[in-house]
Amino acid sequence: MMIKNLKRAVVLGMAAITLLTGTPATTVKAAEAKPVHTAVASTGKGDAQKITYKVTLDKTTVTDGRVAVVYDPKVLELKSDSEGIKFADADVNKKFVDGDSKGVAYAFVSDAPKTANGTLMTVQFNVKKGLKSQKTTISTKVFGINNEDTEVVAETVLDDAVEVGLKDLKKPTINKLNQTILGVYMSWTKDANADGYVIYRSTSKNGNYTKIATVSGLNSYWDVLVANNKTYYYKVVSYQGSGNSRVYSQESAPVSIKVKKFFGLFS
Repeated sequence: MMIKNLKRAVVLGMAAITLLTGTPATTVKAAEAKPVHTAVASTGKGDAQKITYKVTLDKTTVTDGRVAVVYDPKVLELKSDSEGIKFADADVNKKFVDGDSKGVAYAFVSDAPKTANGTLMTVQFNVKKGLKSQKTTISTKVFGINNEDTEVVAETVLDDAVEVGLKDLKKPTINKLNQTILGVYMSWTKDANADGYVIYRSTSKNGNYTKIATVSGLNSYWDVLVANNKTYYYKVVSYQGSGNSRVYSQESAPVSIKVKKFFGLFS
């Protein structure tokens, strides 16, 4: 009993360790680390992206294990974590540190051999605001999963690369600028990576351009506040993000139109 309790204390205490110890772990693909698997899901885009990372266990008999999910804190922010399969004792360390990386460590012990199947851990991340597009690695570090004295999974690292952050915006091109009964109608090339567009107007090609509108979900705009017999120049800029973290594309080339009204109405 004393030996069993000692082992329990050692296993649970492993959640607080900061580095892999002993023989360097082998990095493998998830399919090569059965019964442990990882999965990454992404929602949203740019710096509003949310990452859900799961560590699952195929049906197998275990008594104890130590696992940590590790990430780059310069890229990702820990939003939440939860543990799935229930064991007699478990310990979670949300301040796990491994070199420059941070993580969530999970150690678990069963009173007797337990047939386990399902999700070990679910960890959710936010992407750092203003982060430029890049690939980052989320790692599952298995310190060991055992069934009594039998090693089920040796010391192993499973790496998953995921693309996050704000992708580069394309320079918009104004492809239509017409006078209509409603005023000046304009449209421009759409960028799937853009969250919206800012429209600027001037009365001279190289003069000062004033912001007249911001639109999202559209790549067109009607300008009704125009005067007769005046020439207007328009530019468009696309943007990603919000607030202070918003980033912008290059300005489109200016395009002009001369407004003509008849009897106070647009033609």
